[in-house]
Amino acid sequence: MDEKPDLISYFNGEFVPHSQAVAALQTKEAQSAGGFYDAERTFNGQVFKLRQHLERLNNGLTAASIDPGLTIDEMEEVSLKVLEANRDVLGEGNEFVITQVVSQVPAQPEDDEPTVNTVIHCQYLDFSGFAHGYTNGVRIITPATYAVPRKSPESTPGEASQRVYLLMTNAEGSITECQGGNFMFVQDGRIKLPDRRHVLPGISMQTVLELAEALSIPVDESDYSTHDVYVAKEAFVSSTRLCLVPVATVNGLRVPGHLPGPVTTTMLDAWRELVGMDFVKQALDHLPDDGSSEG
Repeated sequence: MDEKPDLISYFNGEFVPHSQAVAALQTKEAQSAGGFYDAERTFNGQVFKLRQHLERLNNGLTAASIDPGLTIDEMEEVSLKVLEANRDVLGEGNEFVITQVVSQVPAQPEDDEPTVNTVIHCQYLDFSGFAHGYTNGVRIITPATYAVPRKSPESTPGEASQRVYLLMTNAEGSITECQGGNFMFVQDGRIKLPDRRHVLPGISMQTVLELAEALSIPVDESDYSTHDVYVAKEAFVSSTRLCLVPVATVNGLRVPGHLPGPVTTTMLDAWRELVGMDFVKQALDHLPDDGSSEG
């Protein structure tokens, strides 16, 4: 297997090999007490909804009174420069994930204020973690905690290729969001969206809503229980890397019908048209010849 090149990253005002940025962040003086990040993927090498992601990131930074040293316009410009600096090694059929990380280092005795490190970097999009989801669907579990493995020990051979998403509920028992994505289901041809006051404002979720409006697919936003999901005709998970994948089972109960269902298929087709490429085929083409992958 060919060794991946050391991609170019932005680190505190400079464009450097990513390994150099990582080494700098691993020094004792740069160890962070936490921070904020966001990430976007490319389609055919073009970054998708960069500005919307940066606006979400900027909202978090503003709320935390953290100055990344870049305006949102500058962060957009630098993100695009990082992409261009690495474009020559992207390779046909591959995509990048571009990530902005702003971390804060606690003030040292000799410092007046905390230090802020800003890193913007690319990484190759790994399709293996979600490609099977387009055809096999994913499994949904509603645990009391996130501490549940992606593959349960009792998985059947058919389930082994299905990624598990954890669908959380709030104190009142209403479903909220998945770990790493937003969750929606379909009943009577209508998309059911959990109350957005209780979920992360996903950029992919917003894309679903925009496409639904353009396609005249009605959307209901309310509090929904797990039982509401059990009787759904379709369900899907949306997130930046995979866009949208159908749900096969919820707590072991199979979602009826074909995968993906008619509304999910319509949404996927519209998303393909939006980005100008068949990202489902692209992901499936990256699976090994034997069809195996890490779920």
